[in-house]
Amino acid sequence: HPVKHIATGEGGMITTDDEGIYDSLRQLRTHGISKEPEQFRNDPSLAWGGGQLHEGRAGYPRWYMEMQSLGFNYRLSDIQAALGMSQLKRAEQGLARRREIAKVYAEAFQGVNGIIDRNLEAKAPKSNGHAHHLYVIESAARNELYDRLREAGIHAQVHYIPTHLMPYYQSLGWSKGDLPEAERYYESCISLPMYPSLTDDELDWCVQSVIEISAM
Repeated sequence: HPVKHIATGEGGMITTDDEGIYDSLRQLRTHGISKEPEQFRNDPSLAWGGGQLHEGRAGYPRWYMEMQSLGFNYRLSDIQAALGMSQLKRAEQGLARRREIAKVYAEAFQGVNGIIDRNLEAKAPKSNGHAHHLYVIESAARNELYDRLREAGIHAQVHYIPTHLMPYYQSLGWSKGDLPEAERYYESCISLPMYPSLTDDELDWCVQSVIEISAM
C-alpha cells in the first residue's frame, strides 16, 4: 500500500501504509469525528432529523458528521504541517546519516574498557533497517561521564527514567525494586549525540571524549 501520513499535535507526524490505522488516526486527531458517509453508523433518518424531514431524501445530509470515539484536537497548524512535509522529503537522507553515525560509534567503542555497547547491528551495512533514533551506551561511571561530556560541550542525555518510578505510577502501587532490570539499566545508560546535522569533526570529538573519559 502507498504510505500515507497524518499530522498530529506538538509537531508530530505518523506515517503508515495500513488503511485501518490511517482511518483510526484521522478520527482520533479530530475529536473522534468521522465525516465519511461509508463509516457512519446512525441511520440516515436520524441524520436528517427524523420523521418527515427525511422523506424523499437519500443518503446523508452534507453537514452530517459523527463522533464515533473519544478523540482530541491533535491537528497541526498550517506552518507545522508544512514543516512536517518538508522534513519527510529529507527522511531517507537523514536516516542514511544516522546509520553512518551509528556505525562510527559501534566500531569505535568495540572492546573499550568501561563501555558496554549493545548496538551491534549498527555495524551492519544497512543496519538492519534500524532508524537509530537514539544511540545508547552503558557505563558504570554514567553520572561522571555525563557531567564531563556536558562540561566539554557535548550534550549527552539519559533515556529513559523507568516509568514505574514516576509519581503517577507510584500512586498506583508501583515502587522501587519492582522492575530491577529496568532500574539497573537506568543507572548506567547514556545517550550520545545522534542527529543528521552532526558533522564528522563533532562526531570524532564526541567519540574521543567518551573513550578518554571512560579510561580515567
